Amino acid sequence: MPPFHVKDHEARTVPLPAHTIVLLAQCQAQAPEAVPYILLTKERYKRVRSKWQKLQKRGMPWRNRYMVNNVLREFKRHCKRAGIKPVSKLTIHTIRKSCGQNWADHLPMNVVKELTGHSKAETTLEYYNQVDKDHEEKAARVVQEMIESARKSKKTDVKLMYKGASRRNGGVR
Repeated sequence: MPPFHVKDHEARTVPLPAHTIVLLAQCQAQAPEAVPYILLTKERYKRVRSKWQKLQKRGMPWRNRYMVNNVLREFKRHCKRAGIKPVSKLTIHTIRKSCGQNWADHLPMNVVKELTGHSKAETTLEYYNQVDKDHEEKAARVVQEMIESARKSKKTDVKLMYKGASRRNGGVR
């Protein structure tokens, strides 16, 4: 079987929710017999194996791009069969970016960096540190909840402190 080399030669682990695993298993069950990849047709897999065998005989390296031809078309076909109607251009990379942004909305950035496979936090921050209207509304809710919690506990001395600031240099307390 032709190998699929992981980008940058680093294995990555992506936690999947149970429903995604079920969907992938269903796709695999519907895949043609003896085809180990979900998004390759039987005919395409035969062509891929043939090219791989020819390259092996010549001592030439195998490249992932030899396998991914038509994967996008098959991905879109599966999405259509699943009833997924994209709002804009839908690609596998779009799914990756959406996943990364969703993680960034809920997880610490160092965790997002690891899950996306970035070697530098700056890369993760560049692509997944977007602030939108939902973030602004969430920030307002957090402050409102703090105020309500203080009122319920009858605290009148709620302190706010900006790290690094002190009373001497005008810090808010």
